[in-house]
Amino acid sequence: MLKKANLQWSAKGLTKSIQKGTITFDNTIQRGYVWDITRKSLLIHSMIEGYPIPAFYAAKNENGYDMLDGKQRSEAISKYIDNKYELTGVPEVTLENEETMEVNGLTFEKLPEELQDRIRDYSLTAYYFDGITDEEINELFFRLNNGKPLSAIELTRVKAKSLEIIKEIGKHQIFTSALTEKALNKYTNEDIVIKSWAILNTENPSFETKQIRPLLQDAEVTQEQAQVITAVYDKILEVYTTLVNTVEKKDAKVAKRLLTRTHLVSIIPTVENLIRNETWDTEQFTGWVRHFFAGTRSATINDRYNEAARNGSGKTESIKKRLEVIKEDFTGFILNDKVKRQQIQNEQENQDQQDDQRQKQILTLVKDRNEEQSEAV
Repeated sequence: MLKKANLQWSAKGLTKSIQKGTITFDNTIQRGYVWDITRKSLLIHSMIEGYPIPAFYAAKNENGYDMLDGKQRSEAISKYIDNKYELTGVPEVTLENEETMEVNGLTFEKLPEELQDRIRDYSLTAYYFDGITDEEINELFFRLNNGKPLSAIELTRVKAKSLEIIKEIGKHQIFTSALTEKALNKYTNEDIVIKSWAILNTENPSFETKQIRPLLQDAEVTQEQAQVITAVYDKILEVYTTLVNTVEKKDAKVAKRLLTRTHLVSIIPTVENLIRNETWDTEQFTGWVRHFFAGTRSATINDRYNEAARNGSGKTESIKKRLEVIKEDFTGFILNDKVKRQQIQNEQENQDQQDDQRQKQILTLVKDRNEEQSEAV
């Protein structure tokens, strides 16, 4: 049974504790900062007008408290008190003399003292747990947020047994190069890592939440598997870098498609197979990517793939269909490429032979002419 206690923080006290580092947000269950200015402003407006704010939850440690739930609210409060943003999109507020006041466009320091005091002295309820285990933290977070609008990946990662190694893989340059900060805060990188692992290490992979969440709860991502995924990302990054560094506009479009979540994960088994068999060729694979992701109305030139990428893309049958299409198309591309290379080689050899014959003929003519001149003398 969880043992909890509660305490009251003032908004001013919360801000000072964050600045001193006695309130932290290091727990792995915490998501990134995702609130926009409008949501932050509405929270501050609620404090000014005296509306209640949901309780905070924290784990007590030797240095203070590690916040389990309340990161967005804490950041909104502390940043506003530190004059880091202006209020936006909120109604007028009522002063003690019953007059109303427009506060949009104002930082904390520009508010009248009366409103500053309301914010600084606002009482925040916090529940804290002493000696809570990681498993209990994950379960608490899951229960707290199960009915709230968290994304599927945010709820899945809470239950993931190998979250730390997933997070480590998620730091790969392929994500920092191609994903926006907003996407990273929404754990798009970790979602791709999870699906990358699943497509390489499960027999009939499914990306549906009802399948992948319980799978990740028990599955252990090994260091060897992590190294394989990282190696695959390295090769895909090489291709992406090649495409974005050309002057061709169509290459930029292809590069963007390449790192779209569905397409990136779908090519992973092919890349892994090439690496394992020591047949990886960056130039050749880049050529195939240009060929395959050159669709006009859809991402690729293959209608079967496009259909499987649109409708129920996370279902087993859709994943299987995409992998089959990629295997067939890549194999055909390689065969055609080999034929073309052989033709080029044959043409070059023929050209070399013709050049040799011409050279011999020239040498023979020169020799004959020299002999004629010698005889004439």
